[in-house]
Amino acid sequence: MTGIAGLEVGLPRSIDEVDAAWMTEVLRCSGAIDGDTSVTGIDCQPFAVGAGLLSLLFRASLTYSGAAPDAPSTVVVKLPMDHPVQRGIADGLGFYPREIRFYRELAPKSDLRTPVVHAAMIADDCTDFVVVMQDLSNHGVADQRVGATWEQACASVDAMAAFHAPWCGCDELAGLAGTFPPLLNPVYQQVLPQVFASGFAHAKIHAPDLLQPELLAFGDRYGELMDFMLTANNEPATIIHGDWRLDNLFFGDDGSVTVIDFQITGQGSGAYDLGYFVSQSIATEVRRGREMELIDRYLDGLAARGVQRDRDEFVRQFKIAVAQCFIYGISSFESYPDLPQRSKDLMRLLLDRSARTILDMDALAELPS
Repeated sequence: MTGIAGLEVGLPRSIDEVDAAWMTEVLRCSGAIDGDTSVTGIDCQPFAVGAGLLSLLFRASLTYSGAAPDAPSTVVVKLPMDHPVQRGIADGLGFYPREIRFYRELAPKSDLRTPVVHAAMIADDCTDFVVVMQDLSNHGVADQRVGATWEQACASVDAMAAFHAPWCGCDELAGLAGTFPPLLNPVYQQVLPQVFASGFAHAKIHAPDLLQPELLAFGDRYGELMDFMLTANNEPATIIHGDWRLDNLFFGDDGSVTVIDFQITGQGSGAYDLGYFVSQSIATEVRRGREMELIDRYLDGLAARGVQRDRDEFVRQFKIAVAQCFIYGISSFESYPDLPQRSKDLMRLLLDRSARTILDMDALAELPS
C-alpha cells in the first residue's frame, strides 16, 4: 500500500456513482493494483442494514483485467446515512470528518489494528464522504445482539488499553482538538441535551418497559447533569474511540482485535470507552459481577505501558461514564418508527443493557442529587 485516495479521484455522492472506473483510480492510488490493472466489473450490495445508525455500508465485489494476484476481490464502501434525523445528528456533531482524519493521520501511528483503507475523503462542506476499506468478513465477527463472550471482552479491553496508553498526555492532543474535541466542549454542552431529550421522549413511547422509575427520573434530569458528566471524564485526556462496541470489533485467531468506525472519536478519559463497552456490548449474564475484573485488566494494561491511574478515581469515572452512555441507547429513538427491524431490535437491546448496568453498578449514586 502506498497511499489513501482523496478528493483527487472525485467524490461519489451515492453508491450509484461508485463505478469500475472510479474504483480503478482508488485502488491504483492506494497501491492495491498497478497501472496495468483495471477494475472491469463492480457489484455493490448493501450489508449490515440496521447495524449502524450513522452510515450506509456496501460490499463491492470486483473483477479485473490484467495481472492482479493480490488485488482485493471485495472491499467495503462506506457512505453517509440518508435518514434526515440521523444525518442531522452526524452533521451537527461533526462526526464524519473525524473518521476521515483518523484513517489518514492517526491510524498510521496508533497502536491499534485497523483495516486497510484505500480511500478516505470528505467534501469541503463536510457533509458528503466516502471510505473504501478492507473487507473484514473473513475475520471473527461477533454479534452485538448476542454480546461479547468473556474472552472477547478481555481481548477488547487489552486492545483498548494499548490504544489509549500512547495518547495519554500526548503533546499532540491540543493540535487535534479541532477535529477530535474533548468531551467537555461547547457543541456537546449545547447539542447533546437536545439530542437526548428528543430521543427520550420517543423512548418513553416505544420502550417504556425498559425504563425503570430510577431511569425515568435520571432521564428527566439528564440535560442538567450533562456538564457534570462531561467534566468528570474530560481528564486525564487520551484519544478515545467513542463508539467502542462489539459491532465495530473483529477478532483474529491470534487474539488480535481489529477496530473500525471512528466517527465519534474524540478526547477524554479512557474510562469513557470502557464504560460504554462494558455497559452495552456484553450480555448482562456475562458482565454482571465481573466489571471490576475488566477495570483492573484495563488499568494493568495501561501500567504495563507506563501509564498509572488512581483506581478509586478511575472507578468513579467509569460509573459516571456508564450513566452518561445512557444517551447511546436513547438518542436514536426519535427515528424508531422509520428504521428497519434490525435497528429497532438493536436500539432496544442497547437501551436494556445500558439500563441494567447503570442499576447494577449503582452509577446514579455518583451523580449530584
